[in-house]
Amino acid sequence: MVAILGFGLAQRQSPPQAGPAPTPTAVIMDLQPSTVTSFSVKSADKEASFSKDDSGWKLVRPSESSDIDQAKIGQLVSQVATLTSSRSVAKPGEDIGPYGLRSPSLMATLSGGGKTETLLVGDKNVNGNQYYAVRQEGSDVGLIPANLVTSLMDVAANPPQAAASAGPTASPSA
Repeated sequence: MVAILGFGLAQRQSPPQAGPAPTPTAVIMDLQPSTVTSFSVKSADKEASFSKDDSGWKLVRPSESSDIDQAKIGQLVSQVATLTSSRSVAKPGEDIGPYGLRSPSLMATLSGGGKTETLLVGDKNVNGNQYYAVRQEGSDVGLIPANLVTSLMDVAANPPQAAASAGPTASPSA
C-alpha cells in the first residue's frame, strides 16, 4: 500500500508532459503596408483596382474615382500586406489542389517598394470560419479569417465610396 502511495506522489510531482507541438503560424504576405501603391482584388467576375499617390487611394477599375473610403482601403491593404495564418497546413511545393487553390475563388495583388505579391484564396475549411490561402510566389498554405475574405470580396464587387460629408441641415421653421 505504501508503494502505491509513493508511486502516486511521484507521478504528481513529475513535470507535466508536453502536448503535441503547436502548428506554427505561416507568413503568407510580407510587404510593408506603407510602401504599397497598387492594390487589386478579383473575385469570380468582379474586380476592383486601386492606386495610391500623394493624395491617397484612387479607384482605377472598374471606373476611375478619387471618391474612395481611404480608411477602408488602407485597413485592407495593411491586413493583406502583413498577412499571417493561424496555422500552416501545407509547405511550399506540396499539392495545393485539396485546398481549392489551383482555381482560387479570390486573388488580391499588392505592389510597392519594388515587390509584387498575390494572395490566392481557395476553399473554406470544414468549420466554415476560415479559408485556405497561399502567396502565389510561394508560401505555406495557411488558414485566414473568413471575415477578411468577405471584406475583400465586398471590395471587388462594390468598391467603397467615401461617406458623403454631412453639411448643415435646414431646420423647419416654426
